[in-house]
Amino acid sequence: MRKYIKNGMAVLGLLAGGILLGTSTTANAALTPSSSQPTANMVDVSSWQSNLTAANYQTLAQNGVTAVTIKASEGTGYTNPYLLQQVQYAQQAGLSVNFYHFVHFTSVAQAQAEAQQFINSVKSVTSSTNVVMVADFESSELAGVSKAQNDANLAAFDTALNQAGYNKTDLYTMASWLGVHIDTNTTNQGWIADYPGTPTGNKYPNANAWQWASDYRFPSIAQNLDVSQMNNSYYLNSGTVTPSNNGTGGSSSSSSSSASSASSASSASSSSTSSKNSKNKGSVVLVPGPSAGKQYSAARSASVRLVWRSAMGQHYYTTTKGARYSKHLGTRYGYNADLPDVTWVTDAHEKLYKKNTGKYAIYYHVKSTVGNHGGWIWRGYLTSGSN
Repeated sequence: MRKYIKNGMAVLGLLAGGILLGTSTTANAALTPSSSQPTANMVDVSSWQSNLTAANYQTLAQNGVTAVTIKASEGTGYTNPYLLQQVQYAQQAGLSVNFYHFVHFTSVAQAQAEAQQFINSVKSVTSSTNVVMVADFESSELAGVSKAQNDANLAAFDTALNQAGYNKTDLYTMASWLGVHIDTNTTNQGWIADYPGTPTGNKYPNANAWQWASDYRFPSIAQNLDVSQMNNSYYLNSGTVTPSNNGTGGSSSSSSSSASSASSASSASSSSTSSKNSKNKGSVVLVPGPSAGKQYSAARSASVRLVWRSAMGQHYYTTTKGARYSKHLGTRYGYNADLPDVTWVTDAHEKLYKKNTGKYAIYYHVKSTVGNHGGWIWRGYLTSGSN
């Protein structure tokens, strides 16, 4: 991967992308397709590959590439300026689109801040959450941190992504760093970089993918590219990542087909009240939290009757009590205690009659300030907050 493009670090980035990375020496001559080589079915790109055209992406697809992982961000202040274009070209070619973030964090707090930069960057081009979000772990300062601390930092980074609705994460790193500076785990099975001079076979079958070359040439593309062999379907099936067309990286108003299915109840509950999020440019698609906490109860849904429902103004609340539900309470999206630091913003309210008690209750429809969580919460659980 060639990622450093700021802070005067371009030369170091080139080294990290093709010379320092991996456990074997990179071949001097560019590699071309051969039946003896590992499969080249995933490519990763950053601003270094901004010159690739829409036709080039079509060529990748025609030559066996099925997934592309695009650099979205780095640190806490950088977003790839070509991100929107690269997402559009990859999507037009029918490729599964995923994203990576070049990390610098050396503490939990920094990891959380960088996760937010990653989230914001990806949200600037798509509302889909059914994508793989990769921590690109290769920056030199990380080698000076203990493995235990790096593991803890990565866990905090992933937790922040999960809380924002991104449930597919992975770790990209060089083979020589595994078990020395960072560990893979069941959540991050790994995307491992190792560049043999004569690549064959499959060196890391338990990882999600093996990046085996950074100097691969596809037909009619006069540029070396990073290529990887995927060992499973983890980087596939990302659904339809529909980017915006405003040319400035604004959020899409459409989620992936899979994400849309997963959030249909929430979307339905807010269809008449969805609006532009003033803090996050673009249309907000309200989705529930991590799917692991989602649960449907027909009995709960049947226990209430709608009295009225209408839009309401924005008010800010916090809570760690209760849970978030679909409009008839049938689907529970997640417990509020799992998101203790979220500020909730109202946009609608409803009055329900509870058949089992004979009492009425007011529920507010809320969304998080960045629009990645939403649902209906009983008014009594909400505590007024300021924005």
